[in-house]
Amino acid sequence: MRDDKRLNFILGAIKAKEPFHVQVPNVGKLVFRKIVPFIFIYRTNIAGKDKMLSNLAKSQLASVIIQEHDTEVEALLRKLALCIQEQFGSCLLVEVWNAANEQAPDVEIQLGQKGILPLAEYMLKNLKTEASDIVTDIKKLKEVPCNPSFERLFTLKESMDKSIYTLGLSVQPSYRLSSGDYLPILLRHYSESLGKILLRVFFEYVRLFTDQNPTKFRLNLKKEITENVFAIDKALTAESMRFDFLLLVTPINVPEAWESFKKARFRKTPVFQYRPMPIDPDIVKRNLYNLRIEDIYDPTIAYLFRDKRRELDEMMSMLADRNTEDFMHGSLQVFGNVSDELLQVAQSILTVIAHNSATQTVAPERKLNAKEFAQLAREEIAYLSEQSEDFKTTVRVRSDISGVMVNRGVLNIGEDYQISPERARALVQHEVGTHIVTYFNGKAQPLQLFSLGVPGYEQLQEGLAVFAEYLIGGLSNQRLRILAARVIAVRNMLMGHSFIDTFFLLMEDYRFGEETAFNITMRVYRGGGLTKDALYLQGLMELIDYIKQGQNLSLLMVGKIREDYIPVIQDLIQRGYMYAPLVRPRYLSEAYLPRLDSVRNEGSIFKMIQ
Repeated sequence: MRDDKRLNFILGAIKAKEPFHVQVPNVGKLVFRKIVPFIFIYRTNIAGKDKMLSNLAKSQLASVIIQEHDTEVEALLRKLALCIQEQFGSCLLVEVWNAANEQAPDVEIQLGQKGILPLAEYMLKNLKTEASDIVTDIKKLKEVPCNPSFERLFTLKESMDKSIYTLGLSVQPSYRLSSGDYLPILLRHYSESLGKILLRVFFEYVRLFTDQNPTKFRLNLKKEITENVFAIDKALTAESMRFDFLLLVTPINVPEAWESFKKARFRKTPVFQYRPMPIDPDIVKRNLYNLRIEDIYDPTIAYLFRDKRRELDEMMSMLADRNTEDFMHGSLQVFGNVSDELLQVAQSILTVIAHNSATQTVAPERKLNAKEFAQLAREEIAYLSEQSEDFKTTVRVRSDISGVMVNRGVLNIGEDYQISPERARALVQHEVGTHIVTYFNGKAQPLQLFSLGVPGYEQLQEGLAVFAEYLIGGLSNQRLRILAARVIAVRNMLMGHSFIDTFFLLMEDYRFGEETAFNITMRVYRGGGLTKDALYLQGLMELIDYIKQGQNLSLLMVGKIREDYIPVIQDLIQRGYMYAPLVRPRYLSEAYLPRLDSVRNEGSIFKMIQ
């Protein structure tokens, strides 16, 4: 394609808002996956080409990679920027190069226009949050920044006159050895961190410096996202669906084990039996690491998939170690430890409630059986299905489980299960209003990962589910005591104490009944030592802090996510990878707003004690 023909094609595509990919033989390429008021520029030469900077360019919506000094291509780039400025009222150029000075920070954000300083400060703040180990600073210049080996595309005066803004990124190649070999983990860290930040900077630029709505620049997923993204999402989903972790680590003989334990006067550790393993963990791991996540240029999506693969890998190791001491070590990796602060809060809750007159026993009420509780759950499902005709699930009463468990959006109830009517209302919101709703909303997302749950989602999920109980007035003191006791039991187990030691600790020190103490201990020691039960109280505490900061509670319903994923979720929603929740649970309706406001204004876990 001749230069004039190439220019006419590019300018026509910009005016028509049509994506384009133009190769300039022996010089470089221009790739616009979407016509946006932003161009990422990487100018280098073939000998000095940097893999990280090149991958960073490929992850952008609009990028130019020039591998040789070419004045005609640079003139083309000027005209391209001016055409974009005409279409949107302004244009942001971000040019990146490798730092020549070894004393420079890891990433130096350079600018010459004072007006662009808020954007540079926004980038600095996000980089320090996203990757605190990458030393970053801002450098103010008296001219427009550019790669020192090339000519400036615009002077400072031209930039000011034409509303073309420029940020320069000087990047220290600390991910590359002097031999030229790359350090793969550090390379990926830089690429993903900078990639995610640049996406946020772009949307912040659109918000602050243009009159455009950022949602206009959402991707058309079917046209503009590479097929491997959906293929890997589908493969991760398939591997996750091959097993149910909680079912596989939960005993199937709990009633019999309780009777045996009681018959032995609590002096013989109960023997638990588990379901047969339906998978070979080694084969699942092999399948996971055959997925070419490294081929995904989008840094946010690559991070999501890699994080999920790591979690599934760790779960496979846990299942392979089920009923051994190594299982507990795996649990610490997946579900975490018990901090001193959490332990102190748990102990304080048990002390406060023990001395609170509100804990006086009341006359026992008639309990609902499994079928009656199932009917309540079906009524709640019917209420939710009014918001979306696609909201379809079922409730099963089963003989092979004890208690209540949600499995892939289905509520399973043990056939011997009994529950008080008051507690039943709260549990419906916990299981159906939270676990099933977030599963359904996650299932409605383009990426199925959000129905399965991102790594570490359990803490926020369980905290939200317990908070749902509180909002409808169903979080009793006894329920809080059990959540606190689970923390005590996990900590006791991690200190090396036996099942029997923890059982008697709960009975003698904290005055729990025999069967309640057994069930708490069983949950913690199942599989070989599961630390997950400490997450309920930890998640509730962190959720209260989240609400007090004025954060959006509805956003947490988009799927099974964790709190530190929220900036990622906001990025994905802004870019069209995710949608707002389709279904809202009952406890977020107007009737319960006063209770939510009271938490926002003066919330504390201790104020939830009745």
